[in-house]
Amino acid sequence: MKKTTNQVAVIAVTMMFLLPQPVQAQNEVDEFGIFDHMSVGLNLGTTGVGIDLAAPVTDYLQVRAGYNYFPIFKYKEDVDYRAKGKPTRGYTEAEAKHYLSTAHLLFDVYPFRNLSFHTTVGFYYGTDEVAKIENLIPVKDFDEGEGIAIGDYIVEFDKNGYGHGSIKVNKFRPYLGIGFGRAVPRKRFGVSGDLGVQFWGKPKVYEKQTGMDLEVTRDDLGSGSDKYYDFISKFPIWPVLSLRFTYRLF
Repeated sequence: MKKTTNQVAVIAVTMMFLLPQPVQAQNEVDEFGIFDHMSVGLNLGTTGVGIDLAAPVTDYLQVRAGYNYFPIFKYKEDVDYRAKGKPTRGYTEAEAKHYLSTAHLLFDVYPFRNLSFHTTVGFYYGTDEVAKIENLIPVKDFDEGEGIAIGDYIVEFDKNGYGHGSIKVNKFRPYLGIGFGRAVPRKRFGVSGDLGVQFWGKPKVYEKQTGMDLEVTRDDLGSGSDKYYDFISKFPIWPVLSLRFTYRLF
């Protein structure tokens, strides 16, 4: 009986030392295989607030896919109205709205197995209409060809005295960037960051007339034009700076 008791005691002590090992193995990954782990991440940055899932392919490659919600923000300002090549005739209050939510599929390449530095390629996908602007109060007694000034563009009034303008880019936007941290961390929790650009093409300004979007050509409108739209309509990229908080599910 005493011998049996001693054997049980030895087994119990042995198990106490052995049990933490599987837990440790579960909490930290030594090697990644094809989709043998998965993480969920929360992103914050210039793409908005996002959530995504990530999985490894090898120690040198991981893939992540998700959605980024960018709150629709709007602001009001007074814009001038005129015809091309003519002086300002007056001012009207206009409201601008921005639509920048996207989905993404990204591939993180880790050139050094034991370092978290990575380069990233992939794409973002969103609506082509990233901004809208229109006057809130109709303009009366306007002349033919007159409209609200958006950047260096004139968006002509419709028959009711409203100018409906928008800025459009490509829906499909290739991405190239660099960063630190792993999308699927070796430990249970992780933090990673990204810096790169979406290539969304040259923005174009459109006006809506009789239910159709018509592209508007540039004109030199001088200091009376909307500076924000003048700025955004010149750049074919959208900068990406984001921080990702990660939890490895398994």
